[in-house]
Amino acid sequence: MDWLKGVNAVIEHIEENLTQPIKYESLSRIVGCSVYEFSRIFSFMAGMSISEYIRCRRLSQAVFDIQNGNGKILDIALKYCYESPTTFTRAFKALHGTTPLSARKTSVSLKTYPPISFMLTIKGVNEMEFRIEKMGSFQIMGLAGHFTPGEEWKDSLWGQFLDGGDGADGSGTFNQALWNKGNPSYYTAPFWQVGATDFHSIDGKTPTIIGAEYKGTKPDIKSMTMKTIPEATWAVFTFKGETGSKVGEAITRIVTEWFPQSQYVRDESISMLDCYPDGKIDENYAWYIWMPVLNK
Repeated sequence: MDWLKGVNAVIEHIEENLTQPIKYESLSRIVGCSVYEFSRIFSFMAGMSISEYIRCRRLSQAVFDIQNGNGKILDIALKYCYESPTTFTRAFKALHGTTPLSARKTSVSLKTYPPISFMLTIKGVNEMEFRIEKMGSFQIMGLAGHFTPGEEWKDSLWGQFLDGGDGADGSGTFNQALWNKGNPSYYTAPFWQVGATDFHSIDGKTPTIIGAEYKGTKPDIKSMTMKTIPEATWAVFTFKGETGSKVGEAITRIVTEWFPQSQYVRDESISMLDCYPDGKIDENYAWYIWMPVLNK
């Protein structure tokens, strides 16, 4: 499916299912990518996460039900997939600044979030540097957790990875100091973030793994996770400078610009990889996205 049609079909699907559970796997399948990629692309394009967008749309529609007197607050909460009036009231107040009961009064200021739509824009002005590389199977050893677009650094998986406990007794998290001081036979730089394709998202959070290539015997650290990356053909894209929010932009460009005009399609059976070599992050810092591909 054309990407522009795909993302607008996602918005249409959400609108048709505001009162039903929405699975992120279903949304990602509409546009033909993994949940991990879809989450990052949507956040970049829409300026908010997919879970935040769905929440805003549901609470916007709930306002009209409340003001029109269509049912009890409990019934409205259940209608828009909230498990209890308490969680509904908390979310409603966070968005609108008032409670659902107060929203039934006149002269109360409320917010509305209309459905978004994606339109065609001029793109492709900036070059994209890539190479095609075949690589055998290898293992990544690291810290497993969940990726959430827009999450605070200190709360993110990368924050845990770099700033967590020392893990020396097998009970802590795995951090940068341990990588640097540990036995080099266990791993080799660079560091990888594995965007899972074989896990289900939980509350909008996509399971990921951050680690390095495994080279020897696994150390006695209980928080470690091993992930086998199968033999594959990869399109390896080089980007320079800032990472962080730029990763979502990079993935968006690969999916919407490079794939449509290339001779390849995304190998949906294999996780995509972010690759971050050691080094100072400045305008010349090079980092990579490894996208598994198949010939069309």
